[in-house]
Amino acid sequence: MENIERLHQIDIEIVKEVVKICDKHNLLYYMIGGTMLGAIRHKGFIPWDDDVDLGMPREDYEEFLKIASKELPDYLKIVNYRTDPKYQYYITRVLDTNTKVIEERIGNDSKYTHASIDIFPIDGTPNNVLFRKIYFFRVLSHRALMSLCYKDSIDRKRKRGLIEKAFLWIMEHIPVEKFTTPYKQKCKIDRLMRKQDVKRSKYIGNIMGAYRTREIVPKEFYGKGKFYQFEDIQLRGLAMYDEYLKHTYGNYMELPPEDKRKTHFKIIEIHGEKVAD
Repeated sequence: MENIERLHQIDIEIVKEVVKICDKHNLLYYMIGGTMLGAIRHKGFIPWDDDVDLGMPREDYEEFLKIASKELPDYLKIVNYRTDPKYQYYITRVLDTNTKVIEERIGNDSKYTHASIDIFPIDGTPNNVLFRKIYFFRVLSHRALMSLCYKDSIDRKRKRGLIEKAFLWIMEHIPVEKFTTPYKQKCKIDRLMRKQDVKRSKYIGNIMGAYRTREIVPKEFYGKGKFYQFEDIQLRGLAMYDEYLKHTYGNYMELPPEDKRKTHFKIIEIHGEKVAD
């Protein structure tokens, strides 16, 4: 079995445990990002993709964090910047501690993490257009400062506009870590996002995803959700998936060029046994 197929199986088992808790406690979740795209285009994982993205409205997200560590199986661990101040990301991951993986771009077996799925809070945004743009600027500025504290982890291959390239070049030559910390930036991001009320907002979504503001969409795109086939299970996704996917990806049914089909992780160990390449 190929490495990525093993990762897919492990991810699905994590998802099943997360969904079990959501169903038990009436917590709302949605497939978002590449997982929503995979459900529509491939009826499961995008073949070269090796992660799962779920989103939860802020109240459900916070409730999940309170109860998940008590109800998940012992081998599954919740991690985010609150549980571990040294954790690199703002978002929450559910880790399978039985499985060690490395990030392909690092390629160093000594710097391993665990197979995981990502869980994002779905937050509102200001209804006023100008205030919404200011809000986006503030969140993305703190996100950029957070990333620049981890200069070695910035994705150099990601396609960026001239303004973003110039901003990164300037900021990389400033010792950001001398006047802030990534933890402080995550706290500021969290405060900004938690102030936005999903129920009263016309536009909602996940600004901490790979596509940033392109993942902010009219609230009706989410609705109460609909169930879609994802591998051998049914998962809730956005009610208006077509509008969401077009807004985020454009012509989403067209496969990207092969050189753009990136994997993120490679399994190196399962239950203490090394996995051959």
